[in-house]
Amino acid sequence: MRQLFVFVCFLMLLSPSLKAWETLHIFADDNAIPKNWLDENGTPQGINIEVLQEVTRRTGIEFTYSFVPWNRAYESARKGWGGIIGLSKTQERKITFDYSQPMYFDELVFVTSRDNVFSFTGLDNMRGYTIGVKRGASYGDDFELARELGLLSILESPDRAGQMLMLSQGRVDAVLLSPGKIAFASVMASNDWLTDHLDEFVIVSPAYKLDPNYLGIPKILGKSHLIAPINTALAEIFEDGTHERIVKRVTDAAVRDIQSSPPQVN
Repeated sequence: MRQLFVFVCFLMLLSPSLKAWETLHIFADDNAIPKNWLDENGTPQGINIEVLQEVTRRTGIEFTYSFVPWNRAYESARKGWGGIIGLSKTQERKITFDYSQPMYFDELVFVTSRDNVFSFTGLDNMRGYTIGVKRGASYGDDFELARELGLLSILESPDRAGQMLMLSQGRVDAVLLSPGKIAFASVMASNDWLTDHLDEFVIVSPAYKLDPNYLGIPKILGKSHLIAPINTALAEIFEDGTHERIVKRVTDAAVRDIQSSPPQVN
């Protein structure tokens, strides 16, 4: 009987279903509420963090983190120093990264002044517009093509509140924010003048797009074999309702926090 027990334990150790033993270092934007951010105690928070905690529980893959501004996070991952979360997919990036299944869907919205309200019917109908965007961010192949063709004039900056002030002055026609209402509330709450003039700005309807965000693993890191078990866990997390519960709880809490204590926004 003892020999049988030892043999069963040995088979369990060899089983491919055994929880994984590997660690993947992740670079993340340090101020991307509700996806991922550092709280006042320096503790990782956010939807993506909780999703990866679920991935760990279901696969055994451990994740460590470096939280830095987005541009630095992206460059660090591009150089092969670790994976990255909150990554949009483009043809250019697919050369460098292997992608998981989507972890989260950003609602991308244009914000404009109440005096210049328009309905979004496509980027072609925004020809000649000057758009404020977050420096280093990518909004998909269609947006990059419109930029490349000169359909849009792009103003990149890390100062989102500053871009909203420029919008009020007519220096840009719209500001592209993500994720949706949370980003808008956060930016407006970060500046006293914006807070006092909230009703002068409008979120354009309909939303520009729902942008899937992924975990990207640079090919040169040599850990792309982790994509398969991560994807299996992500599928389970979506199917059993865990993802929906995480998104609702974290989003609701983020809105309450913004209303009670305005954040500093990049």
